[in-house]
Amino acid sequence: MQSFDEIYNKLKENYKDLDNQRKKTLCKSITIALVIIVLFIISILLINHLTPVFIAPLLIAFFLVPASLVFLIVYFSKKSKKFNREFKETVIYDLIKMYDSNLYFSPDSSIRASKYDDAEFEMYDEFHSNDYIYGKLKGAIEFELSDVRTVSIYTDSEGNRSESTIFKGLFSAGSLGKNINGKIKIHSDKGLVGKFTKNKDLLHMDSLEFEKYFDVYSEQKILAMRILTSDLMDYLINFKKENKIKFEITIKNSSFYIRIHCSDMFEGNILKNVLDYNTLKKYYNYLNFMCTLNQKIYNILAEKDL
Repeated sequence: MQSFDEIYNKLKENYKDLDNQRKKTLCKSITIALVIIVLFIISILLINHLTPVFIAPLLIAFFLVPASLVFLIVYFSKKSKKFNREFKETVIYDLIKMYDSNLYFSPDSSIRASKYDDAEFEMYDEFHSNDYIYGKLKGAIEFELSDVRTVSIYTDSEGNRSESTIFKGLFSAGSLGKNINGKIKIHSDKGLVGKFTKNKDLLHMDSLEFEKYFDVYSEQKILAMRILTSDLMDYLINFKKENKIKFEITIKNSSFYIRIHCSDMFEGNILKNVLDYNTLKKYYNYLNFMCTLNQKIYNILAEKDL
């Protein structure tokens, strides 16, 4: 798999036209906005100094300003959506393909809710998903990844409906290559509440630093210890430190699940350069972490007689 810098240097060669279109849209939108502002200011300044015969057309122009603003908002919104679509279908598609040619990207498709349910993260009322990545890692490991949002719905006694987001971020599901006949859950550390709440399945790991960041739960201690090698725990710790984000893992039967709490991923921002380095690197890092972690555990299990 190619490094991010290798992929980024190749992307830079292909998307100057898309960025030029983005700049033209911004320039046109800014020009329209400035014209509206200037006309509005002029109208305010002149309305008290004109004879009645000129006031009527000036008032018409004055009231056209809100309509012009609405036009600008609609225009910019449509252009932003079009840009985002083109960004996903070109830049993100190529980034994923360059990362692993066996992976495919479908912005409008989604991962199945049943996959998310099997990971046993939380209960919810509504499940939303898009930006679906799927295929076989290195041509061997079945893998799926998608943006996911789960929602809790509340209806009061008067029938008013409200909703709150429970989880928002990336979720992936992958194959382990064999059945471990058990379950291991790795959660971000719960802090003092978790330390003083007894759970018979909470394991004490060999790494004190790992226990600072994560809690591991399993009824099969020996299995968990064999899978969570020192190298694997170091990999999790380093990703946590470098990205300062929360994530959880479920290893269950023949499947591996991970979710990362984050904002919408794989999105294009018309206000930013098409090839904004930090944005694309973040997308790459999260994708690489989820894919690499799946491969590491897959390889560990392939080497062990469980």
